[in-house]
Amino acid sequence: MLTLNNLSRPKGAATKRYVRHASWSLASLGLILLLAFAFFGSPRLAGGLRYQVFAEDLEAVSALAFDGKGDLYATLEKRHGQGQLVHIRQGKIQEVLGGLDKPDGILLQGDTLYVTSEDGPHGLLAYASGVRRDLDGAFGAEGIAGAGSGKILIIEDRKPAGRLLRIDPATAEIEVLLEGLQQSEGVCETPGGEIYFVEKTSDKLSRYTDGQSVAAATGLTKPAFLNCLADGSILITEDRTNFGRLLRYHDGTIEILARFLSAPQSVVVGPDGAYYLAEQRNNRILKIHGF
Repeated sequence: MLTLNNLSRPKGAATKRYVRHASWSLASLGLILLLAFAFFGSPRLAGGLRYQVFAEDLEAVSALAFDGKGDLYATLEKRHGQGQLVHIRQGKIQEVLGGLDKPDGILLQGDTLYVTSEDGPHGLLAYASGVRRDLDGAFGAEGIAGAGSGKILIIEDRKPAGRLLRIDPATAEIEVLLEGLQQSEGVCETPGGEIYFVEKTSDKLSRYTDGQSVAAATGLTKPAFLNCLADGSILITEDRTNFGRLLRYHDGTIEILARFLSAPQSVVVGPDGAYYLAEQRNNRILKIHGF
């Protein structure tokens, strides 16, 4: 015979099962979020290395360059005339140039700051003594580096017509080293005069030799900026949202210095020997030390 008590028992059991199921679901979700934060919430560095946030609130930070006084310059890679070149000193951020179209690379050569732009009619500008000059000849320019005899290397982020250029700023002469590159981004020259570059769609670190491109290393994913160091090694960043890496190439091998970076861009060596890295998706600059 059915009674009210008999009818209530299945409902109570179902409620308990629902509560247990909900508890397990919440616990599982919490574990997933914890693991996600552990893997993607902060960078993971090679043994002995540490990092700290050097500067933040830098929207779309991209390229970095130190001056002779130890002050840092950075580009904020925003579009539609919202891009900026800023100066960072003792935690204070000051605009140097505004109204830029997706400014990207920076090179300080003598007293002149050179800045590349991916958008707009001028791929390169020079800034010195408060005066800006727009320079013609480069389009969709991204990576920039010093070359011998005071010249400049520029690589264009264009598809499929990117070029590797060597420019003499004193004469405005432009030498086209390579053409037909696919979304080329980073470039640098070693102390020995070897030129290296990367294309974002390729897994290769390439070397320019006798008018041709030769693979120096493979295994990269969305490579971005390069920095040729004084010891002949090369720093490489991978522009990936959650899985970005900082790599160091030397003598044919690649060492992983950091993982789980959020769209890392330029990395430079500071006057203190630490590495300063622009983490674009987190709008900040990291200081990596412990080498």
